[in-house]
Amino acid sequence: MSEVVLRDARYSELPEIAHVMAKAFWEDNLFGELIHPHRNEYPDDVDLFWLRQARVNFWDYRWRWLVAVSKDESGQEVIAGIAQWARLGDGGQKLECAYLDPRNLLKPLSSVAMKVHAWAWPSRASDPKTEDIVDRAYPFFDKIWSSKRAESWYLEALAVRPDFQGKDIGRRLVLWGLDQAEAEGICASVVSALGKDEFYTKCGFDEQYGNATQGDGNPLAGVEGANMFWKWPKTSS
Repeated sequence: MSEVVLRDARYSELPEIAHVMAKAFWEDNLFGELIHPHRNEYPDDVDLFWLRQARVNFWDYRWRWLVAVSKDESGQEVIAGIAQWARLGDGGQKLECAYLDPRNLLKPLSSVAMKVHAWAWPSRASDPKTEDIVDRAYPFFDKIWSSKRAESWYLEALAVRPDFQGKDIGRRLVLWGLDQAEAEGICASVVSALGKDEFYTKCGFDEQYGNATQGDGNPLAGVEGANMFWKWPKTSS
C-alpha cells in the first residue's frame, strides 16, 4: 500500500464509505449491538444504515467529509478511514455558497428518497425500534452546544478500516478538525464511543463535559459511553 493521504470524499464513494463505517462500528455497543442486533445474520444490510444517512448528509453545506486513502498494488485507491466533521453555530450557516445553492434542494430530496428506499428495502440487520435512536436523542443533549460552545467543529463520526488501524490514520483525521477549530479560534467537540475516551484525549481534546445520554426521557439513557469531549483554542476569535 502507498502512503495514506487525506482529501474530500466524493459522492460516488459513499457505498465504500458506508462499508468502512459498518465494519469499524461492528462491535460498538450502540451502532453494533443496540441498533444492529441481527448484523451477523445479515452483514450486508448493516451498510444500508450508514449509506442512507450519508446520501442525505453529504449535501449539507456545513459538513466536511474527509477520507484517508491509499493505493493498492494495482494503483486503485482504497479508503482506509473516514471522518465527518460539521461546523456548528453561525459559522456553519455562513458556509452556504449562495441562496440558490443546489445543496439546499438536494438534501431534502435525498431525505425523501432514502425514506422511500428504507421502506422498500428495510434493513434486516437492524431493530426498527432503535434504528433512529441517535436522531431521537439529539434534542436531549444538543443544548450543550450553546453559549461559549455554540461555535464548534464537531466530529460527527470517525471510522478506520480494521486492517488499517494502528497506523495513525484516525489521529490524522481528528487533527484536521482540531486545526480548523484552532484557526478559527473556536472549540472542537466529539461524542466519544465506548472505550475511546483515552484516544480522544491523546489526540488533544482537553475537557470532558456532558454526555449524549443525559436529559430526562433521553432514549439513550442507560447506554454506556457517549462522553462529550472538547478542545479549546489557544487563540481567541
